Amino acid sequence: MNIIITSNIREEVLSYLHRSTTQPLLLHGDASFILKELPDQSIDMAMTSPPYWQKRQYSHGGIGLEIDYTDYIQNLCHIIQELYRVLKPTGSFWLNIDDSYHHKRLLGIPWRIVFEMTDKQGWILRNSVIWHKIKGLFRESCGNKNCMFLRKPLKFSVESCQNF
Repeated sequence: MNIIITSNIREEVLSYLHRSTTQPLLLHGDASFILKELPDQSIDMAMTSPPYWQKRQYSHGGIGLEIDYTDYIQNLCHIIQELYRVLKPTGSFWLNIDDSYHHKRLLGIPWRIVFEMTDKQGWILRNSVIWHKIKGLFRESCGNKNCMFLRKPLKFSVESCQNF
């Protein structure tokens, strides 16, 4: 059974990090708040499918409802920068993100986000995988989705190889 945490995030994560369990710890809540509670370099892997820009109307507001797509990209990248802080140097990140149209033109949002991440935050893009989704609750949820695989740059030195 998975452990799902919704409150006392910092204490629960610190406790979990000192256990010898292989059971995953799932954190549920607003990423912009949860990530601030996590210690630096404490996460091995993160995967997310954030709300897509202008695709859903959420009753509680939140990311994806920005008027301008550039604000959406900046807001999402602000959260991703916190993720970079908590990800271990050997950690990995999967971002499942869809594109949007505005005034009948495809905006290239997945690539704009990735370029922001690689150019300004230091991420390394390792792969872009196309998820060809053929079933979904809504017709517009089907189609091709971008799944971006990123990591932090690996620190390499000649001295680290001398022990092999």
